[in-house]
This record gives sequence, C-alpha cells and structure tokens, in this order.
Amino acid sequence: MQVETLVAVPVVLVAFVFYLTHNRTGLPRVGKSGPLGFILTALKSITSFADLLDEGLNKYGGKAFVVPTMAGSLVIAGPENVGLFKSSDDTAINQPISIDETLQLMHTMNARQQALPFQAVVVRSDLTRAISTFIPEVLEEMRLAMAEAFALPLGEKSTTLPLFHTMTLLVARISNRAMLGTSICRQEQYLHDVIHFAETLSLYAQLLTWFPRILRGPLYFMLSSAFGGPKEPARVIIPHLKMLLAEREQGLESAKTITDSLINWAPPEEIANPKLLAMRVLNLNFGSIHTSSIFGTHALFHLATLSESELDAIRHEIIEALESEGGYNKASLAKMRILDSTLREVGRFYALSLVGLRRVIIKPVSLVDGTVVPSGYNIAVPFKSIHFDENVYPEPYKFDCFRFSKLRASEHTDLKYGFTTVQKEFVPFGLGKHACPGRFLRVFFSLGFTTWLTQNHASASMELKLMISHLLLNYDLSLPGGAKEAPKPKFFNSTVLPDTKARVILKPRVGQAGQDL
Repeated sequence: MQVETLVAVPVVLVAFVFYLTHNRTGLPRVGKSGPLGFILTALKSITSFADLLDEGLNKYGGKAFVVPTMAGSLVIAGPENVGLFKSSDDTAINQPISIDETLQLMHTMNARQQALPFQAVVVRSDLTRAISTFIPEVLEEMRLAMAEAFALPLGEKSTTLPLFHTMTLLVARISNRAMLGTSICRQEQYLHDVIHFAETLSLYAQLLTWFPRILRGPLYFMLSSAFGGPKEPARVIIPHLKMLLAEREQGLESAKTITDSLINWAPPEEIANPKLLAMRVLNLNFGSIHTSSIFGTHALFHLATLSESELDAIRHEIIEALESEGGYNKASLAKMRILDSTLREVGRFYALSLVGLRRVIIKPVSLVDGTVVPSGYNIAVPFKSIHFDENVYPEPYKFDCFRFSKLRASEHTDLKYGFTTVQKEFVPFGLGKHACPGRFLRVFFSLGFTTWLTQNHASASMELKLMISHLLLNYDLSLPGGAKEAPKPKFFNSTVLPDTKARVILKPRVGQAGQDL
C-alpha cells in the first residue's frame, strides 16, 4: 500500500501540472510559451503578478488574455465586460463558485457557508437596521482599546507603533464587542487566535489551490494543526454559544449582539450543533478583521502624510458633524465626508486585489468583443483598467484623500461618491446582486466592521470612521523621519496588502484628550 501511495502521488502531481499548463482557452497568454514557460510564469506570479498584468494590458491592448498562476490559467477580461458580469445570473459566469474556490471554504470553513448563507441575510436585514444600537457599545470599546494600544512609554511624549498589527488588534477587539460582547472581546488569547485565523485563511486558501483537490483536505489539516486554524478561537466561541442557547431555553434575556441575530436565523441543525454555528461567527470575524485592518491601515498611512492644515480641516469637519448631530450616530458619521472620501480613495487606489469581479466560467461565454471563453476557467477584470482610467479619475496615480469629497461638493451630491456606493467605475465591493452586503457596516466602525459573508470585502465603514475620527481628534499622526509618502504596499499573488512592518508616530494632542466625548 505504501508503494502504491508513493507511486500515486507523483502521478497525480504530474497529471495536475499537465492539466494546469495545457492552455485550452484559445487566448494569448503572458510569459514564455510551452509548459515550462507556463510554470516559470506561474512561479513569477506569486511575487510579480502586477508586472504580468501590465505585460498583458500593454501587449494585447485591452483584449482578453491569460495570466498563468499556480492555481492555473486566469483569464483577464477588459473593463468593457463589467456590465456583462453585473447582469450575469450565475448560470454561465458564476460568482458563488468563485468565492468557494478562492477561499477554499470546504476546507477553511465548511461547505454550508455558501450552500446556506443565512449570515448574509443577517447583515442585509437585522444588522443594517440595528447599526445605531451598536454605536454606543462599539464607541466605548474603541476608546478603551485605543487608550491601551496608544499608551505612551514611560517618560515619552509620543509612541511609535507598527500600524497594521495595531489596527488588526483594535478591529478584532472592537468588532467582537458587537459580535460576542465584553466577556470575550477582551480575552487576549482569543483575540490572538481569531486574528491568526483571519490573517492566515486567505494564505492557506491560496496555497491549497496550488495542489490537486484530492490533496487539499490533508494539506489543510496539516497546516491548521501545525500553525493554527479555526479550532483555537472556536474553543472560546462554542461554550459562549451554548450559554446563549441555554439562556434562551430558560426564557432569559441576554445582551443583544450580532451572534444573537445569527442564532435567530440559524437552521435547527446549527442550533443543535454549536460547532457549525461557531463557524458563522468566524466567518464574520474573517471579513471584519481582514478587510477593516487593511483599509484602515492604508487610510491612516495616507492621512499621516497630510499637512497640519489639511488634518485640521478634517478635524473641523468631524467636530462640526458631532456637534450638529449630538455626538456619534448615523447622521454624524454620514457628515464626515472627507473620511468617507479617504476610504473610497483607498478602495480605488488599492482595493484588496489587483483584479476584481472574479467569476468562474461554467458555460462558454462570449465577451463584449466577441471573444469566446470556454468553461472551466477563472476570469476577472483588472482594477487598473477601471480605477486608474484618467478619463474618469484625473491624475489617477495620485492618492488624494479629498478626491471624492471635492466631487461631492462640486456636484452637490452625497450619494454618488460615497464609500459604499458601487458603480461600474468603482467596483472594489463588487457590482449588482453580488455587491458586498456588509460594506455599509464599514462606515459604522470608522470604516471597519467588515463582514465577508458570501463575497464580502466591505463591511467596515462605520467602525473605521469611528476609529479614525477619534484618533485624529486626540492624536497627532505622522510617519517616522517626517516622510511624506505612504509606505508602498506588498503583494502576494494578486493580493494587495499594506506594509505590515511600517510604523506611525502618535502624539497626544495637548488639551484634546477625549475631545469627541
């Protein structure tokens, strides 16, 4: 049996490599020709996907082409196909399958997340209606968490922090205050475990796609056993769920959290099996932590490059909004237009990936120009062709925190250029029926309460606005050495991440502590 296994593994791998490198699309591809050229280009895509994307865009003039990746051929379609993707009913150009494949849900979570995505209903209905009720609790937790995270070293007048890791911790704690309550959101080990789960899920998923399906289950088991996965945070979540369910059976009222809403919508089999329900909570945590920390970090890096007069203009708008609406609420957050503009600019400039609107072709599809893409391939649209179109965005390669607030003022509109508004010229959160249902919550956490859900990249708006506004009112923000350029992002495959090692300097504003109270 051992000999058979030893023989079978390389045979499976060779067959898998042949399958990946055999180009049946009929489309041109970047990189050198032949199977070896495909493999070398696929290896290059891990660290230089942007270069390969530029090669194809420059060489093929907007026509569809293929980028070899470690997961196989990725078809890149031109921006004129955005409308085609938007109107698709998933019978030919399928989004749910793409999400399942991208995140390897069968292994990293479970197949129920897509088969029965009731957590999306929770976000679209219960949670969207209840945003205002969460603001006081989130605000309280935010102030406590930020006071601890930004505490000055003894005898120092400022503190220098690794921004991404600090944001990740803050988002995890604040989000879990709304998700699970105070008894859990302040547990250091739980926060460590749930952050590790959120940060590694995408990495694990991408690694799994490099291997034949038959090997993915055992590989994930080894990775999560050795380096951590959902089991660690679930050890805390499951007992909490059992307690909530027991209280309900006794007719007792518990503090209202997002988890309570999940329980309200959960099918009987998940009520009977808290392990399944715990995965829904981890699902929301993945989206919340992953996206909010990325968007918040990019935003703060760029805010740290602004002049004092520009920062004061933002502070003035925040104070005016709070005073006119009686503190933090939906109305005051909506009036923080420059913060909203900054976050929308993050979505335009970085998004979460170099390509968007990922789909799987399950029936042959004719693109707008008549090009036919056969079934079985992943397809996407490059954000560069959409978000950096100079006919839509003047000086597209300049990050401008005020870009959309100025447009809103000049065109006298609040809806068209809002952070959560999706358009064919702005698609980091998808488009049409598959637009991220959780994006409105991002506005809630000063933009940071993201929930991935079915495809979510966008539920952070409110949390992030709360966090960033509080930080700007109470701290001066700058980059080490007086740098006036934000740290360059990092890339892994097509994923775009902030520089995780870059730091910021925070200095309490004299006489301003607790100003937003």
